[in-house]
Amino acid sequence: MAFHVASGPSKHGNPPAVNITPLVDVALVVLIIFMIVAPMMTKTFWLNIPKKDTENTPPPQNQPEPPLVLTLTPKGEVKLNQTVVPKSELTARLPRVLASRRSQVVYFDAHDGASYAEAVEVMDLARQGGARSIAMLTQRVAE
Repeated sequence: MAFHVASGPSKHGNPPAVNITPLVDVALVVLIIFMIVAPMMTKTFWLNIPKKDTENTPPPQNQPEPPLVLTLTPKGEVKLNQTVVPKSELTARLPRVLASRRSQVVYFDAHDGASYAEAVEVMDLARQGGARSIAMLTQRVAE
C-alpha cells in the first residue's frame, strides 16, 4: 500500500507516511524518454558560407576577356559582339574569333521578335563555324 492507516485510536499520534518511490520511478522514466527523443526532434542542415575576402587582396592582373555574344535581331540581322555580320560570312569569321580566345563559349541572344527558324539557323551556322559550346542568354544584352 502507499500508506499505512491505523485501525482505531492511536496513542503514538504518528501521521500516515506516503511512499514516494513509485513517483520517483515514473519521473525518471519520463526524463529518460525525453532525453532520448529530444535529439531526434531537432532538424539540422549544412550551410557552406564562402570565406570573406580580405581588403588587402590585390586586383587580378589579367582582366577577363569580354564574352563572345552572337545576337539575332528581329529584322534577321546577325551581330557578333555588336558588329553586323552577314550570315554567309559567319562560318568563316567565327573560327578566327574563337582562335584568339581562351574561352570557346559563344553566348547566343535572340530577340523576342526573331523567328524560331532563324534562331536555329544561326545556331547551326555557329556550330559549323567551330563553336563547341553555345550558351543561351535569358536576359537582354545592353546595347
